[in-house]
Amino acid sequence: MDMRVPLSLSLTRRRLAFLMALGARVVREGTSLGDLSIFSLHMGYVPQGGGEHSSQVEAVQAISRLTGEEVGSFRNLLHWSVLGRLWALLTTSEHDFFVDTYPLTSDEQKSRWPEATDSHCHLDRLCAQVGMTLDENIWSHLRDRSPMIEVEVNLGALVTNFCDPHTYPNDALLQTLSKLRCFPTIGLHPKGAEKYRDSEIKEFIRLLGTPEVGGFGEVGLDHSVHYSEWLGQAVLLQRVLGYLEERHVLVLHCRGSTQDMDGREVNKRLLSILHGVVNRDRRIYLHCFRGDMEVFRAFTDAFPNTYVGYTHKTGDLTPGSLLALRTIPTERLLIETDAPYFTGPNIGPISSPTVVGLAARNVGMVRGESVNDVLTATVANFQRLYRLNWVGAVS
Repeated sequence: MDMRVPLSLSLTRRRLAFLMALGARVVREGTSLGDLSIFSLHMGYVPQGGGEHSSQVEAVQAISRLTGEEVGSFRNLLHWSVLGRLWALLTTSEHDFFVDTYPLTSDEQKSRWPEATDSHCHLDRLCAQVGMTLDENIWSHLRDRSPMIEVEVNLGALVTNFCDPHTYPNDALLQTLSKLRCFPTIGLHPKGAEKYRDSEIKEFIRLLGTPEVGGFGEVGLDHSVHYSEWLGQAVLLQRVLGYLEERHVLVLHCRGSTQDMDGREVNKRLLSILHGVVNRDRRIYLHCFRGDMEVFRAFTDAFPNTYVGYTHKTGDLTPGSLLALRTIPTERLLIETDAPYFTGPNIGPISSPTVVGLAARNVGMVRGESVNDVLTATVANFQRLYRLNWVGAVS
């Protein structure tokens, strides 16, 4: 039960009921909020250094007024990591009970967090890793299987990239995902360039022609593999670019070798393939961008409608890449998770689109911008890049 939703008496009562029921299950029946707080402290769940939000403090004060318990006796329970660790002690059936018994209303759901978009993830790979089904219930699946969320957002839409022919969606799933604002793109990952069969490439081309597919990719070059595979990647890219339609966003994967961490060499090769084949006005998305300003300018000089995306892993960027992140114009910036990849101690072994707020925070720290500023800009850029618009929360 979120502690940062705007206050109301109804919500405060539900929060109290949630915490009392949680205490009954993880400690014993009749556990008070103070007892639950002491249990959390003894278990080592309480972090050092606070990290309280004013609205969370107000929520605990409201519960205190309702129960008569001193705020200090259960203040620790407001921290997201404490609640998350207590939640982890419950069984799957108990999770289902709490989700069904203490839901937020639609108005509360929409009002609690700023809107965000995830510009690049792989729902097919994520579902395979965690045992989820990719279907009309995907948003519920994502919420139920979400990692620990350090920076909460209202995830309004995402782009899911299918780049493995063996997990390509059928036409019905494409329609379902699009209606749910899980906008699909179809690609051929460069690492598989030498393995794709003609039948798989034909299916790639067929799916590109369906109206729900707004993006061509990810495709590109990946020089993190042995150099003997580089030529095959370039040949594949040249072979398929002719099927690019005007309505498609070209989603590019471009990764350099260990000797080319800023990607100057591999991006030059990629640009040489695109020149003369791709229209100058093409909308392009460079996902997981690690280039420096020289690479960025080379792309935007050739293709002015180029956007770049960053994950939360800003600490892995080179000095040149960090300078680019600080300098790139706001109107060219996007954030992404590339889920299920780019994990970490704040996320766990598998990432999810639900943690895209962490990318907003880390990108904002590098750029000297607030989380809200980053989210406002990247949602607008996402809609402009993919020519999308929507009103209200996702169903």
